[in-house]
Amino acid sequence: MPSYHTIVIGAGLAGLTSAAYLAKAGKKTLLISGGIGSLALASGCIDVLGYQPTDSATPLAFPLNGLSDFLKDWPKHPYRLLGAEGIEAGVEAFLRITNYELRITNYEPETRNQKLENWLLPGPAGAIHPTMLAPASLAAGDLRAGGKMLVVGFNELRDFYPALLCDNLNAQNLGIAAFALSLDAPPPAAGRGDITPLQLADIFEAPEFRRQVMNALKKAAQDVDRAGFPAVLGLHKHAEVMADLERGLGKPVFEISALPPSVPGRRLYERLKDIFLKAGGRLLIGSKVLGGEIEAGRVTQIRHETVTRPKTLRAEHYVLATGGIYGGGLEATSDGVIHEPIFNLPVAAPSDRAAWFGPELLSPGGRAIHRVGIRVDERFNPLDANGAVIAKNLYVAGNMLADVNWIQGRTGDGVAITSAFKVVEEILE
Repeated sequence: MPSYHTIVIGAGLAGLTSAAYLAKAGKKTLLISGGIGSLALASGCIDVLGYQPTDSATPLAFPLNGLSDFLKDWPKHPYRLLGAEGIEAGVEAFLRITNYELRITNYEPETRNQKLENWLLPGPAGAIHPTMLAPASLAAGDLRAGGKMLVVGFNELRDFYPALLCDNLNAQNLGIAAFALSLDAPPPAAGRGDITPLQLADIFEAPEFRRQVMNALKKAAQDVDRAGFPAVLGLHKHAEVMADLERGLGKPVFEISALPPSVPGRRLYERLKDIFLKAGGRLLIGSKVLGGEIEAGRVTQIRHETVTRPKTLRAEHYVLATGGIYGGGLEATSDGVIHEPIFNLPVAAPSDRAAWFGPELLSPGGRAIHRVGIRVDERFNPLDANGAVIAKNLYVAGNMLADVNWIQGRTGDGVAITSAFKVVEEILE
């Protein structure tokens, strides 16, 4: 008899989301992963569709309004299997679990004109970041609000440059007047040299540090409408840090995505993990899945490494969400072959390694390497080269899917959460 109802392989956004849904549905679920996934590298926002055409310089206001034209340009994209209705259902499900369960993260939909509207947020270099769902702390930086903003940086945080960010924002005629201010991080950061976002987030949880920051900013913040910080305003005490800064400065405060490691991404990882565990899920992080067996069109078991020897795990259903070429879910060999190492699923990829990358660094059509992945049917079961289902109890989600091309149009997060919800629907049926 199987030990689990479902085994989810991979702890990124797609894996964690699907595992949380299944555990909350009362299903005995195991999530197993060799690491904590890619959320520590992500912005913490959910990009569903930001640009159409994908090489446009103008962000989409309403992502679903651009979906039809997007799919005409990219007919193999996984969104074709979901359609507008499936995407909206996946977004709504993610909102329910984050708004009701992750109050400290508090993802918010834009509701002024149409429910699923893109926020327009400042990126770490001052570019516009269109995103459908954002934590409240980042959504408060919405550029459509206009007005004057102070952007605060710390000299020890080397990958966040407030002057560059403000120059780029001011050059775009967005109705924004942005002013930069860089501080030396006072004790306990002084003397550390360079610090990472996670280290600074930990330091911000000390009330004394916040008081020193507020004292240094009070004069500069008097003549602006809001104050922006790199996204380092606490990890475990985020709500407390935000409230304290707004109270002390007398202004709305917002966060701006910084380079990895991402504090908002880590917040989302920790909270989704908490939901999964509190619902009774079992988590195995740091245990590599070595392989799986497929017999008569079904996965019968997987093998994973332990301290002593490989062990076998069995379930009724399996979800493969191992992150694609950049997440380690796909591997490339020196002879130019890309393969999926757990179930040996066929990978849709150019046979010639020279075709992986185009001659242009920023090609409008993207690069073929970003489209490699596993082809699936409408139930997200993997297909062989002839279009036949390989295993009816195996489902593929997130960036493991072929033709995600997550850079083009900014769709990667949307594919992760919507494919996760679709897979769970299929499993529960």
